[in-house]
Amino acid sequence: MASVSGSCICKKVAYTYTGEPTLKAVCHCRECQKLTGSSYTYNFLIPRENFKWTSGTPKAGKFVQEIGVEVDYSFCPDCGTVLIKQSEADMFKPFFLVQAGTIDGDEFKTKPDAELWTSRKVEWIDALNGVEQKAQFT
Repeated sequence: MASVSGSCICKKVAYTYTGEPTLKAVCHCRECQKLTGSSYTYNFLIPRENFKWTSGTPKAGKFVQEIGVEVDYSFCPDCGTVLIKQSEADMFKPFFLVQAGTIDGDEFKTKPDAELWTSRKVEWIDALNGVEQKAQFT
């Protein structure tokens, strides 16, 4: 299995994972918009057992998504880069949601499988062709 590495912008917190993402999803929910200061996040769902921190110790934050899903996120205490999200909600429990932009190689350039929370998508972003569109998570 190929190993993929990633890190925050200052490179003090780093990780690796093995295998292919179970799902690659763009999320347009308001909480992801606020978390990143952008219009969406690009998430690779990686089985938790395939992920490990390789350097540094991330800090933890938490938010409650508008449908009541509690989400924890890990970020660099120095530069603030959010690296992963996770939740104990059934749909996310087996996974870490790796923030694709933190991946060191070109793996993040692959097309997503789904767009989530399209009901919150900003109007100037068009639906991605051939990508499943979901108004919320399901």
